[in-house]
Amino acid sequence: MRVTVVGLGYVGLVTATCLARLGHDVVGLESDSSKLATLDAGDIPYFEPGLANELATQRASGRLRFTGYEGSALQAPEAILICVGTPSDATGHADLQFVLDVADLIAMTVINDPVILLRSTVPIGTTRRVESRLNEARSSKGRPPVPVFANPEFLRTGRAIEDFLRPTRIVIGQTKLADSAALSILDRLYASLDAPLILTDAESAELVKNASNAFLAMRVSFVNELAALCDASGANVDDVVAGMADDPRIGGQFMRPGIGYGGSCLPKDVRSLIATAGDYGLEMRIASAVDQVNRAQVPHVLGLLEAGLGRSLKGGRIAILGLAFKPDTDDTRESPALLLVDELRNRGVDVVACDPEAAKRVRATRPWLEVVDAPMRAVTSADAVVLATEWPSYVALDMEAVAGAMRGRLIVDGRNALDRQAVADAGLTYVGIGRPTGD
Repeated sequence: MRVTVVGLGYVGLVTATCLARLGHDVVGLESDSSKLATLDAGDIPYFEPGLANELATQRASGRLRFTGYEGSALQAPEAILICVGTPSDATGHADLQFVLDVADLIAMTVINDPVILLRSTVPIGTTRRVESRLNEARSSKGRPPVPVFANPEFLRTGRAIEDFLRPTRIVIGQTKLADSAALSILDRLYASLDAPLILTDAESAELVKNASNAFLAMRVSFVNELAALCDASGANVDDVVAGMADDPRIGGQFMRPGIGYGGSCLPKDVRSLIATAGDYGLEMRIASAVDQVNRAQVPHVLGLLEAGLGRSLKGGRIAILGLAFKPDTDDTRESPALLLVDELRNRGVDVVACDPEAAKRVRATRPWLEVVDAPMRAVTSADAVVLATEWPSYVALDMEAVAGAMRGRLIVDGRNALDRQAVADAGLTYVGIGRPTGD
């Protein structure tokens, strides 16, 4: 079927590519001319494992093409998927301007009667707001109303293609305009995906995405609070989590302590949930605590550095291994590694960093930061080293070589991913999160 995907960011580009793989004829719309130029050159504007090859395959097949915001690309699709960004504003609310701009674009240019799927992460009530705005404009042109569905995505950065092609569920939120014809189009769109379909109202579907991410963030912040208690009491967070995870009611996912969660989803969605509840006169106490705990993780690491060095950080040289918010991506949005870098600079520290994928992005946004290409270059002459992103190559570093290159002895494992015995055997001082020294 003919499909248009509006917005070719992390979600939109994967969505367009994977829909083409499912056999649909897909046009991707993007307003950023530099991003389009990158795609036209055969490259992708960000790193996502497997995406470059899959995109090349689908373009070669003729099922996938890209264009700017031109009316011709929106004239007669059967389905339009809105995948534009909804960044947080100063109050924590999602900024919906890009979504509303796309609704206006669709109203002005679409000449048939497609179904609209809102894939962007949005607060409760957005789907109906978009549907009302779009159809009011269509009515002025004598066009019949079209339904807008909430269709949240659940794509993990670094695993996005797998998550699209093998989803755990497909969530569809409908309004009163949904009819059997519209639902049949959705059936055709996702027919080849083997996953349960959850059909609900638009508000519930919108909340599913926000609530899911807030719950995952809660697990991260909860284990980080436990780790702080372990640091204070002498307990070992690894043993605590292992004992909890064997309970089938709890499990071990999102239960690794560290320097905090980041990325484009968890921080934004937690704050959006808090802000949305405020609009209804409610206080999300747990979500607020989750956000507060996460904000405290970078200061906690700074405290570990000071305690480990036994002095002020000012004038020291500290190496940060990893800048992306997690491995297998170059995404640095809300990355705790960058928050740490910025705070170290504010404290007068000479900071050097590296990342196998995010280095180029960071150099562009922080020209003052020394970003090197290899971890061994980063650790050379460093007083302390912080593992901030658990890239496999960083976790597997030869600690004897690291010890030989460093000026100091301190290793802060901000992801509890290093072999602490190997660190100790190299004559280095290991400090983890919730892992008492000497265990």
